[in-house]
Amino acid sequence: MKLLARVTLLAGLSLSLLVGLASPTEASPSAQPVAKVKALKLPPAVQVAPPSKLPTRPCSEDDSTSRNCFWDAARRGNGKGHSYWVDKQGRVTYLDPKLNSVAKRKVFALGRQAAGWEYWGVVWGHQLCYAKVGNTSYIRCFDGFKETS
Repeated sequence: MKLLARVTLLAGLSLSLLVGLASPTEASPSAQPVAKVKALKLPPAVQVAPPSKLPTRPCSEDDSTSRNCFWDAARRGNGKGHSYWVDKQGRVTYLDPKLNSVAKRKVFALGRQAAGWEYWGVVWGHQLCYAKVGNTSYIRCFDGFKETS
């Protein structure tokens, strides 16, 4: 009941404020003239690289030095995973924006290194993979891929 009373009170105050602002009043001598507001000019929209600028060569499955290539997860490997492309500088960009956080990639890499895992690069098309080698070997990649042998 208290909530309903508060909402009703706020609605009434808001309505009376709006009515008071809309009704004409006499201008007092000390009132300043209202300045006209210029329309804001918005920055141009972000330009996406034209499709001709994206890589057209498929990435290899086990090559940590692939550059200027793409990985189509639906058609390569086991048909699962995440699609991405690697630019000429070796930067990986996933089609899933959640996997493009540089901070999350660093946390993943530092966590694996601190646990003594070795960097293995690309494993079956999965980027940023680490392995813990022993009697039972484990592979973990940033995109969530896991393998045990």
